[in-house]
Amino acid sequence: MSFRALQPQRAAASVPRLIVILALAVLAGCGGQLQNSSTQNGGGLFARVFGEIGDLYLEPVSARKLALSGLARLSRYDRSFGVSDGLGAGALAVTYDERNIGYYAMPPDGDSRQWGDLVTALIAEGRRVSPKLAALSPDAAEQAVLHGVTAALDRYSRYASPEVAQEQRAAREGFGGIGVTVDPGDALFRVTAVSPHGPADRAGIRPEDQIVSVDGVATSGCLHHDVMHRLRGPVGTPVALRILQAGMSQPRELRVSRAYVYEQTVTASRNGGVLVLRVNSFNHDTTKRMAEAVADAQRQGQLTGVVLDLRGNPGGLLDQAVSLADLFLPSGPIVSATGRHPASHQYFQASGHALAARVPLAVLINGGSASASEIVAAALQDAGRAVVIGSSSYGKGTVQTVLRLPNNGELILTWARLVAPSGYALQQHGVVPSVCTADLPDGAAGLAAGLQRISAPGGQSARAALDEAGWAGLRRGCPPHRAAPATDVALAEQLLSNPAVYAAALQRGPAAAGAQTAAATRIASP
Repeated sequence: MSFRALQPQRAAASVPRLIVILALAVLAGCGGQLQNSSTQNGGGLFARVFGEIGDLYLEPVSARKLALSGLARLSRYDRSFGVSDGLGAGALAVTYDERNIGYYAMPPDGDSRQWGDLVTALIAEGRRVSPKLAALSPDAAEQAVLHGVTAALDRYSRYASPEVAQEQRAAREGFGGIGVTVDPGDALFRVTAVSPHGPADRAGIRPEDQIVSVDGVATSGCLHHDVMHRLRGPVGTPVALRILQAGMSQPRELRVSRAYVYEQTVTASRNGGVLVLRVNSFNHDTTKRMAEAVADAQRQGQLTGVVLDLRGNPGGLLDQAVSLADLFLPSGPIVSATGRHPASHQYFQASGHALAARVPLAVLINGGSASASEIVAAALQDAGRAVVIGSSSYGKGTVQTVLRLPNNGELILTWARLVAPSGYALQQHGVVPSVCTADLPDGAAGLAAGLQRISAPGGQSARAALDEAGWAGLRRGCPPHRAAPATDVALAEQLLSNPAVYAAALQRGPAAAGAQTAAATRIASP
């Protein structure tokens, strides 16, 4: 059997862009989907992927491991097809139905171009010998292999197809639309939110209005993502709408020009002097909207406190987490990051231009608070700037960089770990609240117990000195829960209405459910 040699060439790596991502919700959309152009790229797509992983990923990983993991995904479609390196002779063996099909020489491990060409050749070989693989489109086969490649990495690294990547870019960076949110479970396509100053807002569309038709196509019987896709389009293009306003019997005709809009991530409400800010995720518009909400509230009257609700917030953009924390921090560190690539070493600190540096602040977190939301909670807690209430956060303390690929898909790679200002790693440990409500019932009884808990003596825990057993004990005392009870908001509002209790609560370290466990947790020796 002869070995088949492939031509060498190194794929260049781009400078990464820092983005913190856990599980951003994919925006609904259909029609006009991007066509995967990877078949035109040949081995270039895989070469780019291997090169980026080799340069940027948090830990060193061999191209051989990536290639074998990727090709193994093809066996899910046809278990008779296999690729292995069991010969120990620097070659990959291709088998089908337990018969040897051929041998392929393995390139040098650092040669991304050759490995990319080799994987492309092996996909073609699999499609040649296997009817099941031949039934897959070339794009589907390549996508399966790319998912297999990233499966060899950590749980947060992944490949996004062109269609999925398009929606993720829209969630992060905005898109052409009219600026409405529509309830996905409502067959009447009722508007639930309208972006301030956006096209829909200027046209007089309000929450509870019903979208009857878009460009002459009735919404009745349509899927949610079909309607949302029709509402989107190039900036400046018109869209014809029929809107049935709440309380009206006949719809009205509107013609609205699309503008650049962002998914709405910040909602504000006010209870007396307390401003409650709910942040769903972090996109390019989040800090701007947060600053506008705080400024508007300050113009309406003096604030006695701000509740920053980050419960269920899975994360988003790193720069937005830093800039949002900066709105409330007068000075000091916010977060640091470190990884294998030299550019991953980052240190972020407050600019000294906080918008609300002295307003009493409470932060709500739970087991669904991750990544960017953990950066904000940890920075404000470590600085003694906010009382953190709720249950322990998720514990996603890594940074992902998002790289656009030649086929318009995206490669999301973990490339750094996050360290809180007080020196502890956010990965797995997460943020443990100062006032734990994980074991409290919702309602009046839970509120009373929470207020009593705030008044109970509490010690400051040196979290940076905790070993793994100590951290496990700390989190066990306040386990991460996904619930977001109204009691948390009520407790925060009560706390902020009493300056003496608030000041005392700021001195508390991470708290356990019921009794304090900080004193009982084992501290590592200096």
